[in-house]
Amino acid sequence: MNKSPDHARINDTQRYAMFGAAFGFTFPLIGTLLEIIFSNLPLNIANMLYIQRTDPLLWVVDSAPIVIGLLAGYAGFKQDMLSQSNQKLRASEQELKNNQVNLEKYTDARTVELRIANEQIKHRTTQFEAIARISQTISSIQTLEELLPQITETISEQFGFYHVGIFLLDSKKEYAILAASNSQGGQAMLERNHRLLVGGTGIVGFVTNTGQLRIALDVGQEIIYFNNPDLPETHSEITLPLRIGANIFGALDVQSTEINAFSQEDANTLSILADQVSIAIQNSRSYQQIQEALAHAKIASMQASNQQWSQFLTRTPVEGYYFNGVDIKSLKPSDKQRAHSLSVPIMLRGTRIGTLKLSTADSNRMWTDNEVDIAKATAERTAIAIENARLLEESKKRETKERTIGEISAKIGSSSNLESILEIAIRELGNNLPETDIAIQFKNNQETE
Repeated sequence: MNKSPDHARINDTQRYAMFGAAFGFTFPLIGTLLEIIFSNLPLNIANMLYIQRTDPLLWVVDSAPIVIGLLAGYAGFKQDMLSQSNQKLRASEQELKNNQVNLEKYTDARTVELRIANEQIKHRTTQFEAIARISQTISSIQTLEELLPQITETISEQFGFYHVGIFLLDSKKEYAILAASNSQGGQAMLERNHRLLVGGTGIVGFVTNTGQLRIALDVGQEIIYFNNPDLPETHSEITLPLRIGANIFGALDVQSTEINAFSQEDANTLSILADQVSIAIQNSRSYQQIQEALAHAKIASMQASNQQWSQFLTRTPVEGYYFNGVDIKSLKPSDKQRAHSLSVPIMLRGTRIGTLKLSTADSNRMWTDNEVDIAKATAERTAIAIENARLLEESKKRETKERTIGEISAKIGSSSNLESILEIAIRELGNNLPETDIAIQFKNNQETE
C-alpha cells in the first residue's frame, strides 16, 4: 500500500515530462522548417542538418525540449504531490467519518449502558429505601409474636412479593418451623404447623443446613423445588439464612409470581434485609428473656420481701399508730376497725406492708385530687423510709453479730491449750447467750448421738 502512491507519482512526472519534451521538439522542428523555407532550400534531411549546424539561434531553440520537458515534469511532480495530498485529505475525511460513526455507535452504546445503570441504581435505591422503612417499622416492635407477622407483611408490601415466610429452627435444630407468613397459602401452612427437615429436600432445608442463600429462578424446573399446593403461583424463590454470627436459627423465604425475578444484585440487597431481620428477631428474643428474668426477679423479690417482713413483724409486733389531732398513739387491736374515708396502701416492691387511713368528722367530705396525690406520695415515701429503717436495724444486728464472732474467734485463737479453748468458748457463748445451758461433748467413731 505504501508503494502505490510513489509509483503513481513517478508515472505522472514522467508523463508530464514526456509531453513537455514532445511539445518542446516542435520548436526546433518548426524553426528548422521555417529557416529552410526562408533560404529557398529543398526540404530534405541533409538541408535540415545543414541548417542546424550553421544557425546558432537554432541551437538555443533545440534546448526547448529539455527545458519544457523539465518544466512540464516539475509541473507533473507538483500535480502528483497535489493529488497525493488530496488522497490523504480524502483518507482523513473518510477516517473522520468512520470515527464519527464509531463515536456515535459508542455514544449510543454508552447511553444505553448509562440508562441501564441509572435504572439499576434507581432500583437499588428503591430497595434500600424499602429496607430502611422495614427496619424502622420492625425496630419499634419488641414482642416476637407481633414482630414476625409484621416483618412478613412489611416486606411483602414494600417489595411486592407474592409470599414471604419466616422459618425458625426448633431447639434441636432438626426442623425449620414456619413461624409467620403474609400469604393465604402461608396462613394455611401455619394452621397445620408446617415444618421442613433441616438438610432435607427443598430450598429451606438446604439454606438452614448450609447457611448459604439459594435462588430458584424457575422453581418448576428446579430439582430442589418442593411442589407446594398452597403456593401454586410461585415461579421464582429465594431463601436467605437468618443468623447471628455463626449461629443459624432460621430462614427468610421469599417467593415471586415472575420467572427469573431475582438477580444477584437482588440477592445482595435481600441479604442485607435478612441481616436486619436477624438482628430484630434476636433483639426481640433478648427482650423477652430480659422481661421473663425481670418477672422472675420481681416475684423472687416480692417473696423475699414478704418473708423478711413476716419475720420482722414476728420479732417486732406492731399494730400501728394514729394521730388524733394532738398526740400520736399506738393502735390497739380494737382500733383497727376505726372508721375512715380514704385508704392508701403502703406498698414495697409489690408487697403490701401497711395501710395509710385518713378520716374526718365530716362523713360526706370529698377528697380532692391534690389531697389524694399527697396521701399516695406520703405512703410511697413512708414505705421507703420503713424499709430503710428495717435494713439499718438488720445491718446493725449483722454488725454486732460479726463483731461478737470476731471477738470470740480472737479469744479462742489466742489460746493453744485444749482445756483453755473449751473454757473460753463456753464462757463467751454464755455471756452472749444469757439463760442458755451450754455443753461441749466429744465422741469417738463407735458412739452414737
